[in-house]
Amino acid sequence: MSRHPMVAGPIVATALTTLFLATGCSGDTARCGPPPLDEVSQNDLYGTYTGPHGAHLALTNIGGTTVTFTARNWPAENGVGILRKDAETFDGQGTWSLMSAPGEDGLIRLSFEDRESVQPGPPLYQLAVGKGDVSGKPILFAQLGDPDVCRVYELKP
Repeated sequence: MSRHPMVAGPIVATALTTLFLATGCSGDTARCGPPPLDEVSQNDLYGTYTGPHGAHLALTNIGGTTVTFTARNWPAENGVGILRKDAETFDGQGTWSLMSAPGEDGLIRLSFEDRESVQPGPPLYQLAVGKGDVSGKPILFAQLGDPDVCRVYELKP
């Protein structure tokens, strides 16, 4: 059997174009979750947020550079299972910090205090900061699991 080089060229080019588009390199991909908020400061984030299945997160400032949080009905794990109504939760507290530099997508990290190691896994501890609705208050969210399947854990003010 002989192969004809003129036939293979267009087939390979079509396959590479399809692969390029399927991996999200086209620049025209759909966003999962709220658009990121890149100009954010700690002052923008103070307040109480509510999420799925009764989750509450209160971000506070107790003075100086110390910023604390309390969480109620907080997901005990950080995977896609936290979207289920029967997902295990806990109440906790700790400190939080804004991890992003000015001009970068907003990102906060929660550091839980006194969390027992018997929990099923590491809790949801990192949240992106998204543009809020008409209130102007940011939304906190986490994209969960496979990036090709849009699953978002969202906390609104």
